[in-house]
Amino acid sequence: MTDLHSPSQELRPHVPTKLVSFDGAELIWINAILLVPVIFGVMFLPTILRAVAMSVMFALVVTYFVLYSWARAHRDTAIAHLLDLLHIGPPRTRTPV
Repeated sequence: MTDLHSPSQELRPHVPTKLVSFDGAELIWINAILLVPVIFGVMFLPTILRAVAMSVMFALVVTYFVLYSWARAHRDTAIAHLLDLLHIGPPRTRTPV
């Protein structure tokens, strides 16, 4: 694009890129690629299979929250280290006593 006032210079509009953080953009794509088909797949299952799938999902969520709570209370256990390796555990910072 050229500037109409000085045809020999090219005009480059300034687009601010620091306003939006793209750190969590991968999570959006993971949700779109994996979770949306799963939700629609479960939606069209027969009633019994849908109930089984929902109970398994509920059990996974409850298990994660129990393990997360345990890892917060007992930071030196294998569960805490496993959740830390998977990057889904609580922060590992300790306050000096």
